[in-house]
Amino acid sequence: MNKIQVGKKVGEIFETKDYSIFKFRDDNRDVIPSHVKKLAGRMKEKGWLSTSVITINGNGDIIDGQNRVTAAMSVGCPVRYKVVKGAGSDEMTEMNTLQKNWSPFDHLHKFVVKENPNYIIFNNFVNDYPMFRYTEVAMLLSNSMTGVKRDTFESGQYVIKNEKKARLWADNLLELQPYFEKYYNKSIFVRAFVKIISNKKDFLFSEFLHKVKLRPTKLVPCGTVEQYVEMIEDIYNYKRKDKLNLRF
Repeated sequence: MNKIQVGKKVGEIFETKDYSIFKFRDDNRDVIPSHVKKLAGRMKEKGWLSTSVITINGNGDIIDGQNRVTAAMSVGCPVRYKVVKGAGSDEMTEMNTLQKNWSPFDHLHKFVVKENPNYIIFNNFVNDYPMFRYTEVAMLLSNSMTGVKRDTFESGQYVIKNEKKARLWADNLLELQPYFEKYYNKSIFVRAFVKIISNKKDFLFSEFLHKVKLRPTKLVPCGTVEQYVEMIEDIYNYKRKDKLNLRF
């Protein structure tokens, strides 16, 4: 049997039940109670997983493993950890991303804690309009149907274009809810709406809403942005002398 070659030693692993050495960072993603409960159940039955090691920096900040630490604390299980001096926010994000993909809202939380004004506006918008998901909020706040590139958002470089306009458009969409309840906030419809309202200055939402009220059954689900634009155009031009072309 071949012997396993031992490589260069690059660090040490420690074990402790002194939970006071661990510090939770505000800019880390939120602890997930359901995940903690599952981990705690496993630890209570079998103890700490031998292959699992959390990472802290020289100050005791948890860089990777806050759910595991929380679970261990709840059942009195010792924690295995390593210390990487100088590790901070960038390392924390990278390590968490490698283990379990961060959602855009995890990154949002991180930059809100760092007091990035654009992300604070984004977060306030999310709280005020919970019916819209990240994709739709990004489109509205960017005032563009193309929204924002994910790597731009995750790197902290996202910039709000016009919050006032975004809120107006979101309120417009909410006015359509009684007539299009299951679809008014879906990405494909929001994309079509933003495409029109951001490019067609002659398009008046008040007139469109009036036409929807006259013929509510004409507002139907479509499969593409182009089909939605054509449908909106048809509704808008009902009994209108000067037809408005919304498709080109």
